[in-house]
Amino acid sequence: MWRHIDSSVIMRRLLMMLLLASSNLEFSLSLRTESCKTALGMKSGDIKDEDITASSSYNDAVGPRTARLEQEVYSGAWCPSRQIDKDTHEYLEINLHSLHVITQVATQGRFGNGQGQEYAEQYRLEYWRPGAHEWIHYRNRTGHEIILGNTNTYFPAKRKVDPVIIASKIRFLPHSILLRTVCMRVEVYGCPWTEGIISYSMPQGERRGLELDLSDNTYDGVKDDSYLNGGLGQLTDGIEGDDNFKADVYGYGKGYEWVGWKNDTSYSRPLEVVFAFDSVRNFSSLYFHCNNLYTRDVQVFSTARLWFSIGGKYYLDDPLRFSYMADTYSDKARNVTIFLHHRIGKFVKVELTFASRWILISEVSFTSVPAQGNFTEEEPPAAPPIVSTAVNDDSLSSQYVGLVIGVLAAVILLLIIVIFIIIARNRRRKHTTPHTILKPVENRVTINMKVYGVMRFTKDLGISYSPCSPVGRQANGNVYGQVALDDADPDKLLYQEPQDFKPFGGIYSNDSTTSREYAVPDVQKPSTPLGHPPPTPVNFPQTLVKPSYHPSEKHYAATDVVKLPNIQGVSGSTVYAVPNVELLSREDPPVREIPRHRLKFLEKLGEGQFGEVHLCEAEGIPELVDVPCYGNKTLVAVKTLRQNASEQARNDFYKEVKILSRLRDPNIVHVLGVCTREEPLGMIVEYMENGDLNQFLQQHIPEGAAYRSVNAKTLSYGSLIYMATQVASGMKYLESLNFVHRDLATRNCLVGRAYTIKVTDFGMSRDLYTADYYRIEGRAMLPIRWMAWESILLGKFTTRTDVWSFAVTLWEILTFARQQPYSDLNDEQVIENVGHFYHNDGQHVLPSQPSNCPKEIYDLMRECWQRNDNDRPNFREIHLFLQRKNLGYSPQV
Repeated sequence: MWRHIDSSVIMRRLLMMLLLASSNLEFSLSLRTESCKTALGMKSGDIKDEDITASSSYNDAVGPRTARLEQEVYSGAWCPSRQIDKDTHEYLEINLHSLHVITQVATQGRFGNGQGQEYAEQYRLEYWRPGAHEWIHYRNRTGHEIILGNTNTYFPAKRKVDPVIIASKIRFLPHSILLRTVCMRVEVYGCPWTEGIISYSMPQGERRGLELDLSDNTYDGVKDDSYLNGGLGQLTDGIEGDDNFKADVYGYGKGYEWVGWKNDTSYSRPLEVVFAFDSVRNFSSLYFHCNNLYTRDVQVFSTARLWFSIGGKYYLDDPLRFSYMADTYSDKARNVTIFLHHRIGKFVKVELTFASRWILISEVSFTSVPAQGNFTEEEPPAAPPIVSTAVNDDSLSSQYVGLVIGVLAAVILLLIIVIFIIIARNRRRKHTTPHTILKPVENRVTINMKVYGVMRFTKDLGISYSPCSPVGRQANGNVYGQVALDDADPDKLLYQEPQDFKPFGGIYSNDSTTSREYAVPDVQKPSTPLGHPPPTPVNFPQTLVKPSYHPSEKHYAATDVVKLPNIQGVSGSTVYAVPNVELLSREDPPVREIPRHRLKFLEKLGEGQFGEVHLCEAEGIPELVDVPCYGNKTLVAVKTLRQNASEQARNDFYKEVKILSRLRDPNIVHVLGVCTREEPLGMIVEYMENGDLNQFLQQHIPEGAAYRSVNAKTLSYGSLIYMATQVASGMKYLESLNFVHRDLATRNCLVGRAYTIKVTDFGMSRDLYTADYYRIEGRAMLPIRWMAWESILLGKFTTRTDVWSFAVTLWEILTFARQQPYSDLNDEQVIENVGHFYHNDGQHVLPSQPSNCPKEIYDLMRECWQRNDNDRPNFREIHLFLQRKNLGYSPQV
């Protein structure tokens, strides 16, 4: 039966079809990697000798100009002056002069007419483009930096660069696990980058449930917990998302190709993206590849406003406006075209408004050409003119007299108020001593402490309390939201910039040639001339197993074993290794100063060489408690520095505050404030109502256990994996900043309401866990049963050694922390066991599979315990894997 259809509906549908067809015809994807594979000129000579440089060369015969693929120039390849290992920073640099898309690279060893035997088995890439503050480390889509090189000196090895690199300069950095001589010939493949985009800045994409991570995973600029700045990523990588954003098209996870924002986030109403270009350009059009799965609350943006600027500081002209007709008929992804009518600028600011709950974008492209002419940056907007209402000189004079009298009266009144405030504050301070924070307080509020399992303390005092923490108020166990600190006055920031930070004790190298992925102990090694035998390794400490050395190996030496570092900070907490601190170089609000009298001492949790960690109750502090709960009180941990601490310890304490206050993640304990105006210095951090995970697990038994008593506390397998997933989430955040925890274990995880987990760092300070640490040379305390073999024998701490520790932590969780890892081995045998990893003789042992642990989870642990750290998964992969295993689990509130 025919139904009457409104002509306006027909016209609207026809117009929508025309818009879709025209946008698909006109849209030209910014990257077509299929045709962008041209050799850029190393082999052909189009890249000139003067555009090829190197950090060093053994001699001129193996200088950078000889590094041309499949060319026998002079001695046949570039060879750096030093032998290569994992820590050297030798590079071959190619200047392309203009922006290019690099899609492939190729390397080759030195043949030298049959005389050469040197080649790079592995290498890394760095690149630079205009607008970058420094060289960018290349990582593939799985987060790996190391690229496989050659297996012989004859044949080139071509590798795909995915995601593509957009740069004007590129570096090849040879890499080797063990010391060896390396020579290289290279080629670069790609095409010119004609769009001119050098960066985009915007809010980071958000998570949609447990399955979908819609963040910009390949972004190469500065990333914090909520904003991206100064880089490029998935919006310019040439990969279009599928119609169904939940599909896992490329095997990197569901929705990987999309970046998404929802409209209930304050910084997403409306969504603002700023694009920067290499020069002032004349713009014709802008293309967005958008998702429109409207049945799942995803639609193309409803309106767009665009501003153009020469300098990027002021956007003075009226914005260009664009409206998009909502489409609730077709759920296909589409290209949306915005005509820019030849606007001029070097920066383009785009503001998108939401048509539904979500906006999803996978690609952005501009059509533009360099603008002709001279252009100057915009001046700040002029102040509004002052309009005089004077009629004659007499009236003007009378107005001035009245104005002066009014100002004088206001100044006098203000002085009286200031004097009154000063007198009142002095009277109040007479009743507050500087050390109130650390001394027991009379008339203490009664509490029932369930912290770190110290039940004797509670029993002796006979007290009861219902603790409340900010984390405890999270609804439904949702721990994947954003955490933001309150704003404060930047002028009160007391701490140095993190670029000057060295982990405490000054044991880390500050050599600019050292790899910046992680903090590595400073090893003084004599330089070895090309072709000479490698140096003999230094003697091992008495407690360590000395690896064998094979003089028959031409290009390898046994890796030097360094003096193991002390990872204990001034107050007994773990010293994080902070490598790429440039990621944290943004100007943040200062850490809030907390009034000392607002903190009440409850218990001493632990201590270090120069300080202590205390459990305190914060009361009546609006900065810490947003919603009144149980009398407006919350539990906090306070790290303090003793008054007799050295100046170096004080500097280290300030640096620790500076660094740790930058960590903002739902699964990482963050700094709430400081007490620095009076002695002793204190840093206030989050605490959780159920104490640490190690004690929490020991107070429970597996659900369905045969020996279960009537009042026994139980934990299901789902809750265990749920907690492990949160640990992985927090470590994924640290990994994104290249922070290295160095002491990940259940003792360094806190448990809140509904099994909420936050990773912390002061388990080392507790006497309860003394047996978990091994002392080296009388001072250094190391959790050797949780450490990777390279950390114990080589002093190397990386995000991949944290992956090893995570697997041990996961093993603890599934065994309910009933015993130590390697409980059948003493400390010396544990060290001897990691020596077998060094020799790779297959005689090492691993923690056994827990009784309630499925094979797939134990297989994950074994992957994390791979000898080669590059073979271990990263935390992003671990987190995604555990999330999938934990689907459908709902924590008890």
